[in-house]
Amino acid sequence: MKEGRPDVGALVTSYGELETRFNTKTEDLRKEIEAGLAKDRPKDAASYTLPKIKDVDEKELAEHPMIGWWREQAFEAGLPQARFAKAVETYIEKMQPQPVSDEVLKAQLGESFKTRIAAVDAWAKKTAKDESELDALGRIATDPAGIKVLERLAGLAGTGTGDGAPPPPEALTVEQLRAMQSDPRYWDAGRRDPEWVKKVEEGYKKLYPDKKAG
Repeated sequence: MKEGRPDVGALVTSYGELETRFNTKTEDLRKEIEAGLAKDRPKDAASYTLPKIKDVDEKELAEHPMIGWWREQAFEAGLPQARFAKAVETYIEKMQPQPVSDEVLKAQLGESFKTRIAAVDAWAKKTAKDESELDALGRIATDPAGIKVLERLAGLAGTGTGDGAPPPPEALTVEQLRAMQSDPRYWDAGRRDPEWVKKVEEGYKKLYPDKKAG
């Protein structure tokens, strides 16, 4: 009070001082929190190292566009190396194709699904010019639809059951013939298919004119 009236000037000054102190303490607290978060982080974003992940090429991972972005985000958030590595591992895990169960493969590819997959795998290994091409084909063959696509590309369509595709080409590889021999239609007396057996024997005759099948 000043002369019986409120001292507005003093109130304003006091409020200003309190606000300054509050802002100063808030800023100090923010810096303290940031310092605490950042104490275990690398000196800069580029210093984060990538984890070693099974079946993942380190060079390819390092060149992934998401890695640079995540390094920057992790550094700004004050994340330590361990949390950065865990985040990368989780991201890669989520991006990996999930395995398809035998039940699903059997339902969509038929009883001989293992034979069909083996034939596609043999064709891919023979066709790919290098590891990168083989990996690309492998990424296609992660589900029944991908297997069917590769069968058409390989000329293997029709070696499975129930898909109504055209018969295989005349010139079959040893891998394809051995895959066909693994089919019950070749070796199972109760399910033996004369036409199937004939295709196998003719295939071997073309590859080895002087030898018998197998």
